[in-house]
Amino acid sequence: MRRAFKWIFVILLVAVLAVYFWPEKRYSPHKVSANYQSQADNFYIPDMPPDWTWSMFETADGTKIRWGETGNRDAARATYIFVPGYTATLDMYGEQFDKLARRGYHVMGLDMRGQGGSERHRSAFPEKLWVKDFGVYGSDIRDWISAMNLPSDRTVILAGSSFGGNTVIRAAGDHPDLPIDGLFLYAPAIEPMTGKYDFEESKTLLTRFIRIGRGERYVLGQGDWKPESDVLTTTSNCSSYAKRLHYRDVIFTRKPEQRVGGVTNKWFYEFLRSSEHMNNQAYLSGIKVPVTMITAEVDDFVSNAVNAKACTTYFSDCRELVIPETKHCLLQENDAVQNEMYDEVDALLSRITSDPY
Repeated sequence: MRRAFKWIFVILLVAVLAVYFWPEKRYSPHKVSANYQSQADNFYIPDMPPDWTWSMFETADGTKIRWGETGNRDAARATYIFVPGYTATLDMYGEQFDKLARRGYHVMGLDMRGQGGSERHRSAFPEKLWVKDFGVYGSDIRDWISAMNLPSDRTVILAGSSFGGNTVIRAAGDHPDLPIDGLFLYAPAIEPMTGKYDFEESKTLLTRFIRIGRGERYVLGQGDWKPESDVLTTTSNCSSYAKRLHYRDVIFTRKPEQRVGGVTNKWFYEFLRSSEHMNNQAYLSGIKVPVTMITAEVDDFVSNAVNAKACTTYFSDCRELVIPETKHCLLQENDAVQNEMYDEVDALLSRITSDPY
């Protein structure tokens, strides 16, 4: 009997060591089919505004992150700063930035580390995001805005979508000295959906994977980027408007260097820790600037209930707008939805300045 237990222990030990030391699969970017490539080549994505310029900013730890801005800094009535969501790139939002600039906003945007045109954490695995703590995203935003030398009398609205909403909340909540006057949140990921396991179960499972050295591996079932659909005329649980839904996948086809894959164990674990960090009265009530939160009626990616409670109970000054018949990727919805959201940006500016435009 002792010998049997001994062999069972040896087998389990070997299995654990094999999992721990088994090398990551070598990175090989996905190759789309000729048919998909043809669709992507002919898919229309609006250009960035004609006066848009790109620059790079070096963070405190030396990471290079890409940012851009419209050329109307001196003439604009306010500055609107945008942080995209998970996997997204600023290249997706040229038409939105142009429309906001035409409304009088100096538009700026930042690709978070590891996404868009910003530097990757691991050159051998460029599609995998990694952070030691989500607080680094908020610090990156704070340091970058502080370095921009925006006019002291200029109203600054900081906006973020989904994961970008999480990071801009962290920037405002972790850094009360952040020079902004309002937050504009598109379906912010205060608490992400965690699939078949609930929040605590997911966190426990991720902790176990990290402890056996699998933190930089993809969450089970996820991997490097592949197009969401083989046909660029379909809709999904992200957006009901096919003409904008596929911007990301088309850009990733044309610009493979911008691809981001699925979530890794460590990154997702830090995402959940960030949710715990911010989702409480003490933290969110400390954010004193006015907040506007746009909510999709049907959202399979973030908890609408958590967001509603944050807006109505936790934030000190928050307006929530639920837009009917919309899905999570609000900025990939139709023109009517987008115009309604731009009107809300104007309304937030009026709340801040008490100037009814």
